[in-house]
Amino acid sequence: MVARFAVPKNHGLLLQALAGLQERPWEVELIGDGPLQSFAEEQAIRLGIRNRVHFVGARTDVAERLAQAHIFVLTSNYEAFPLSILEAMRAGLPVVASNVGGVAEAVIDGETGFLVPRGDLQALRSRLAQLIDNPQLRRQMGMAGRARYEAHFTLEQMLDKILAVYEKVLKTKVS
Repeated sequence: MVARFAVPKNHGLLLQALAGLQERPWEVELIGDGPLQSFAEEQAIRLGIRNRVHFVGARTDVAERLAQAHIFVLTSNYEAFPLSILEAMRAGLPVVASNVGGVAEAVIDGETGFLVPRGDLQALRSRLAQLIDNPQLRRQMGMAGRARYEAHFTLEQMLDKILAVYEKVLKTKVS
């Protein structure tokens, strides 16, 4: 997960979900910093998973770290259009994310990853278990995410889309 430790990001939900999956082989790397980091660290201790949770702080090597991951998670309570999901898709990772804001514009549920209802611990845990248990599904969704990124979200495509909006606005007559 790449996210600032702040209320909207809800790291606690991810930690609770993972605490219920202790029989499975996982480790999580939390990239970012912020005012709630110490709370998340304390929660990981309380849940008995601190040895499997790596708090690595703000990083400049996010792309390299994502390239070493197997799953990307974003458990936000609200979002606009999170660029971290696009970075994960570029890295070929399946995405498990809260279905908030513009997340569904990037993640196709069941194809490039899974969308879960905001705050739904059981749905998050279930989808994480599904991906942890199934390397083939991870690869399949990761490849689909990478293809979706290349087809819709490269810098050139995004700039072209923004330019088209500006051109449309400028051509519109105002009366």
